Amino acid sequence: MVPVSFVKVEGLGNDFILLDRRARSRAELDEEVSWAQAHAARLCDRRTGIGADGILLVGPGLAGGVASMIVVNFDGSRPEMCGNGLRCVAAFVAAQLPTSGPTREATVVIDTDAGPRRCQVSEADDGAITVSVEMGAAKLLGTQAPRAGVGREFVGVSLGNPHAVCFVGDDEDPETLARALGPAVERDPAYQPDKTNVEFARVSAPQAIELWVWERGVGITEACGTGACATAVAAARAGRVACDLPVAVALPGGTLLITVPSDPAAEVVMRGPCRQVFAGVFADPSPSSSS
Repeated sequence: MVPVSFVKVEGLGNDFILLDRRARSRAELDEEVSWAQAHAARLCDRRTGIGADGILLVGPGLAGGVASMIVVNFDGSRPEMCGNGLRCVAAFVAAQLPTSGPTREATVVIDTDAGPRRCQVSEADDGAITVSVEMGAAKLLGTQAPRAGVGREFVGVSLGNPHAVCFVGDDEDPETLARALGPAVERDPAYQPDKTNVEFARVSAPQAIELWVWERGVGITEACGTGACATAVAAARAGRVACDLPVAVALPGGTLLITVPSDPAAEVVMRGPCRQVFAGVFADPSPSSSS
């Protein structure tokens, strides 16, 4: 068996197995992606594997970035973007940049399947890492009432990946709805062939949203960065929250601050924490793998 080095990282409990593949060629990276897709369920299993929501492959920069990020979900699918994963990758890469002296700030551009993303990495006195990410301009995709939503309306939003956002009443529980309706809405014919992430949200106070997300290819997660952005965008465009001011989006794992610009063509900004949990080595039975 071949030993494979990894780093376990997380952002608000949305956790990943990070594999540093920056020394690989593009062809080798493509092979690594196929390998990760084949083994994701085994590696991410929380009882018999390392345990994670997905795998982050950090490759060489492809479009001017210092590195690239490829995400593989628990089920082996490849989403276009992952906000929490991106913060983790940015912090990982920034920590290894050469510096001329002590610094607690770094700016890195990470290439993703949704395009390059500029990330500002900050380290506090206690070592806590916070990353602000320019997530790109959001696109509203219209409102639909999928059959699986049992009469509810969902606002379509794209942050490079698809989201269907449903705002619930004050007397309804977003978690219950996400667990009950999320799986079917994800796969509803209205969202084929790519399926969709599904958000159930409630505006709980001015500039504050409570959110539960059923992630495409994963299920319920502790946090979803692009889901928080999509929900804040849907709320802002409907006048539920204000533009150009941070919106506190409370997820099961913690809170992200999302700023939606009044200009629809401008970048949505996400700010939140991330950390490295531990590093390790696992034994891979595939003879073609390397550490």
